[in-house]
Amino acid sequence: MKPIKICFISLRSYPLFIKRSTEYFGGAEVQMSLIVKELAKNRQFKVSLITRDYGQKKVVLRNKVKIKKTKINPFDFFKVLKTINADVYVERIANIKVFLVGLFCKMFKKKFVYMVAHDDDVSNKWLYYFGLKYADLIVAQTKKQSLKLKQNFKIKSIVMLSMIGLSSSKRAEKRKYVLWVGRADDWKRPLVFIDLAKKNPKQKFVMICRIGNNQKLLKLVKDFAQKQINLKFYPVVPINKIFKFFHQAKVFINTSLAEGFPNTFLQAGMAKTPILSLSVNPDNFINQFNCGYSAKNSQETLEADLNKLINRPKLAKNLGKNNYDFVVSHHSLTNLKIFKRALKQLL
Repeated sequence: MKPIKICFISLRSYPLFIKRSTEYFGGAEVQMSLIVKELAKNRQFKVSLITRDYGQKKVVLRNKVKIKKTKINPFDFFKVLKTINADVYVERIANIKVFLVGLFCKMFKKKFVYMVAHDDDVSNKWLYYFGLKYADLIVAQTKKQSLKLKQNFKIKSIVMLSMIGLSSSKRAEKRKYVLWVGRADDWKRPLVFIDLAKKNPKQKFVMICRIGNNQKLLKLVKDFAQKQINLKFYPVVPINKIFKFFHQAKVFINTSLAEGFPNTFLQAGMAKTPILSLSVNPDNFINQFNCGYSAKNSQETLEADLNKLINRPKLAKNLGKNNYDFVVSHHSLTNLKIFKRALKQLL
């Protein structure tokens, strides 16, 4: 039986195939690169990946994955899609490429898979009319996303929970600070974290804030952070170094207005660190599995819950252990079998 030729489109994923890269990427790229690398280990699949141009060769082979670069224009993009000649094409982030890949697949009788990256995707009418209607398979991250697709667009989807590679838990480290990890995007609301640091001057805070889509916001965050003596700011940390910060955190804080399923929640879980989330709580898992606290978009509640976790280290430790148990039982790489099964049913 011939292997299934599958092509993933993830323009910013190339840094995740290079050691110690400090280039921009997000959670969608982390998940996509993980799926790509795992599928490539299986002889039933022949895997390729399209990324943007980072100055690499036209074709690069990494971890049995053929990586091709494309210019950011429809003509070159279509040309690369056609050259690869896959059976299945997979896109994840909501943008014009969803329409282009969907149109390409319809024209050349290929299968198109769309993977939901953010809760906004499932209420995005533009995305539906110009892309999702071409999809042969849609993969949601959560039950909520799957339900919204059905309610808003009458579209069926399968649910595959986000994944993380499970490793043996490190020996316990001293918990030193309150941690925030993310990008300088408006919807991630990084300034809320800095405000928390101001209100808790005796507590240490660490902020890892990479460049996002708002340069002015990044400058503002840097300026405010540098004035806050109890807050240490890092503009970037390579992904292979990030776990040290989670292992040393008393609590991990998420201030985003909305997300899909944040990779940082999985990283916190693997480090046995409790979560304190201002708004994001996919499928209510934080409450259901007792992994931390959800403030339901109330900054007053966020502040009160933070003080509770700081002042009650045994409580924080128990919630962190619950978070670890949840991630191990629900977010391992075995989830990929759901995707493999669905791909085989497509062809």
